[in-house]
Amino acid sequence: MKLLLIPDKFKGSLTSVEVSKAFIAGVKKSGIPFSSHYIKASDGGDGFMNAVAHYKACISVQVISENPLGRPIQSYYLYNQESNSAYIELANASGMELLKPEERNPMLTSTFGTGLQIKDAIEKGVKNIYIGLGGSATNDGGIGIAQALGYSFLDKSGNRLLATGASLSKINSIDDTDVFEGLKQIRFFAVNDVNNPLLGKDGAAHIYAGQKGATKEMIKELDLGLRNLDVVIFDKYSFLYAELPGSGAAGGVAYGLKSFLGASYCNGIDFILELSGVNDLLTKEKFDFLITGEGRIDEQTLHGKLIQGVLALGVRKNIPVIAICGKLDIEKKELKKRGIYDVFEIQDSTKSLDYNMQHAADLLTAKTTEYFGLLLK
Repeated sequence: MKLLLIPDKFKGSLTSVEVSKAFIAGVKKSGIPFSSHYIKASDGGDGFMNAVAHYKACISVQVISENPLGRPIQSYYLYNQESNSAYIELANASGMELLKPEERNPMLTSTFGTGLQIKDAIEKGVKNIYIGLGGSATNDGGIGIAQALGYSFLDKSGNRLLATGASLSKINSIDDTDVFEGLKQIRFFAVNDVNNPLLGKDGAAHIYAGQKGATKEMIKELDLGLRNLDVVIFDKYSFLYAELPGSGAAGGVAYGLKSFLGASYCNGIDFILELSGVNDLLTKEKFDFLITGEGRIDEQTLHGKLIQGVLALGVRKNIPVIAICGKLDIEKKELKKRGIYDVFEIQDSTKSLDYNMQHAADLLTAKTTEYFGLLLK
């Protein structure tokens, strides 16, 4: 049996490499003869730069930036000299993990720090900039990034607003007279990990802001604020990008990158899989199963996350996909209806969340041994 492993991390407990090692240990214990190949992947969210560095020769560029609440931090991005490209991970300067749980509030946070990284790359002469989205602490529609590059957002009285979620509903006009020189000569790519639109029940605020510390009232206000931003941008530039799949990524950052920087959208998993050379691999070798997984599989998993990308790859290449997760929050029959061959969760339901996260590797190995052991019977 030949297995191709393309798992995501189990956030807070296992890296994708650790997931693969625990899985392989489990298959070995089952006694089933097998060989395996591991692909390091990312959907454009957390781990984007690690995945890029795994496949491309890059140097790390250090930058003094700001965290989502404006505190100075040491950050970095990757630079590839051959293609004169920078690879920036939104979470590196604007990520939720940079804040304590009690500090998380998308009304107050900003992507300005990521904008400083982009500005640094442009000043160094970079011509292609890829921004991996996901893991953000923000819901600012990308106005923080835009502000760092010279855009100003003004209220009805002409006062300059802070580039935060709370300011979205107050924006009356945009001043672009001081936009960073040479911006139009740069090619920008928003590497998305989701396909949600900007607005409404499936949009940036309603789907993601609650995870970032927003109350129900804040979510409503943030959605209204993004609607206002969309109106102001249409009045200024005649752009209509809110309904594009992916515009809701990272609290609307994808929408902002497209509106202010002319960015193209890239599907994150497709982007990384292309870098990995997996299509060439699958042309040369045949695999019995594709193995993927993440900490929690739910409805959102099927909206542009890594597992959806692996599933699409499996369908194209006619390889059944087995998914592993810490917790399954969607009916198994629903996943099978979408094309997944099988799925199993590793959690011990009699134990606490902390226990399951701390013992995730052992649980994954044990469940894998049990699963593949049944194939021998």
